[in-house]
Amino acid sequence: MSFKTIIAALALTAAASTASFAQTTQPTNPLRPGAQPTAPAAPTAPAVQRPATAQSQLVNLNTAPASDLDNLPQIGAARSAAIIAKRPYKDWNDFVAKNVVPANAEAAIKDKVRFR
Repeated sequence: MSFKTIIAALALTAAASTASFAQTTQPTNPLRPGAQPTAPAAPTAPAVQRPATAQSQLVNLNTAPASDLDNLPQIGAARSAAIIAKRPYKDWNDFVAKNVVPANAEAAIKDKVRFR
């Protein structure tokens, strides 16, 4: 997992536990004499913004730095170096024909990459 993914998961966990706590407390009745006002609910974590299009989520094998390639499934430092060394790629068929990574890695990244 990447550092950003871990931080986002922690933020969501904190927000969920805060929301859960806020739901379990009983508010006081302001119309009852001697009632104490309730504290406002704690702010929740901001929503995670998603890219507008699926195209922007894809990793461009022709321009992506090694750090982005490393985040792809079954691609590590050695395979990202091989991808960079055999650039450029016209399309998926050209990438497969250059035999850059094994078939299992190709299958794992096929829907996560682009070439333009």
